[in-house]
Amino acid sequence: MTDFLSLISVNLPDYLRDLEMLVNLDCGTHNKAGVDAVARIVRERVREFGAEVLDLPQEKYGDMLYARWRGKGTARIVMIGHMDTVYSDGAAAQFPFHRRGTHWMGPGINDMKAGLLAGIYAARAVTQSGFDGFAEIGLFCNSEEEVGSPVSRDVYPQYARGADAALVLEPARDAPRGAIVSARKGVGTYRLTVRGKSAHAGVEPDKGANAILALARYTEALHALNGLRPGATLNVGVVRGGTRPNVIADYAEAEIDVRIVRAADAAPLEKAMRDALAREVVPGTSAELTGGMSNPPMEKTEASARLVALAQASARELGFEIEDVATGGGSDGNYTAALGVPTIDGLGPVGGKSHNAQEEWIDEKSIVPRVAMLAGLIVKIAEGRR
Repeated sequence: MTDFLSLISVNLPDYLRDLEMLVNLDCGTHNKAGVDAVARIVRERVREFGAEVLDLPQEKYGDMLYARWRGKGTARIVMIGHMDTVYSDGAAAQFPFHRRGTHWMGPGINDMKAGLLAGIYAARAVTQSGFDGFAEIGLFCNSEEEVGSPVSRDVYPQYARGADAALVLEPARDAPRGAIVSARKGVGTYRLTVRGKSAHAGVEPDKGANAILALARYTEALHALNGLRPGATLNVGVVRGGTRPNVIADYAEAEIDVRIVRAADAAPLEKAMRDALAREVVPGTSAELTGGMSNPPMEKTEASARLVALAQASARELGFEIEDVATGGGSDGNYTAALGVPTIDGLGPVGGKSHNAQEEWIDEKSIVPRVAMLAGLIVKIAEGRR
């Protein structure tokens, strides 16, 4: 572990050089040219560090790639990071990479350019150390994670299924403690459509059936389902309806965010939603529910708990402690966990203010120990397979 600290300390100027290049690129999910530029830098660097590269060209989104370091052991470890950000073009020029005290600042630096580079430099440190007791260290570079990985989610099985571990490089949680993530909620998006009957609101309101009123009552019924299963949440977050204030609305709709802790909670929660919407709350109106769970939960299992213990042991050998936490947000770790691959997340450096271009930061002091911890974790997983 001391060797990893030394190796990564020596490599820190290169890491920061690469981080500056990545942060100063506009690469929002829908900016294909920008994400492709990130992919070119990543491709060049991992090849320089001894990896084979499989290119995964895309038409709509940025090109993806899979980097692979081969060893002489039996363990297969897959790291996952994404190259896109949430920012619009111009953010990089407006808030370029810069230092503020011990923090490095810039759009996408925490979510997740620093983590992506952490995976690259951890793999470099492992190979530089001479350790080859793994069959494969892989790095999947996703180009559309910020919109839910609509393409990547179907590609992951080819590279992750059967792996001994999936290590997701999203930023550490709970700064300054730097917790890793052992569980994430599953995410679903539903649409509630309510139909009624229009009428003149002043002349003959009794002949109408107000879809907006029904939607309001359904919203209360849906929010009453919060906590129906431990940790389950529902939120009616967007509503639309009506045409004019003097017309009884014959149409209204709502978008609903649903989060669950366990995959087994999805069916009973959806049944409860449908039961609540089956009741006619305003005479003459009807409700329809569409959508579903799009992102399965990343549940903490015995296998992922062992990964947590290995990460904690790696950190302890470096002189610091980490805890693991559960979070309500989803990541690509949800998809690898659904494949049955032991998965942990939050392995990037410590930072904060993700999705806030002006304030997003990482702590420079966290880079070397976190990358060293990741390198040590890779070695411990590989040694466990011997």
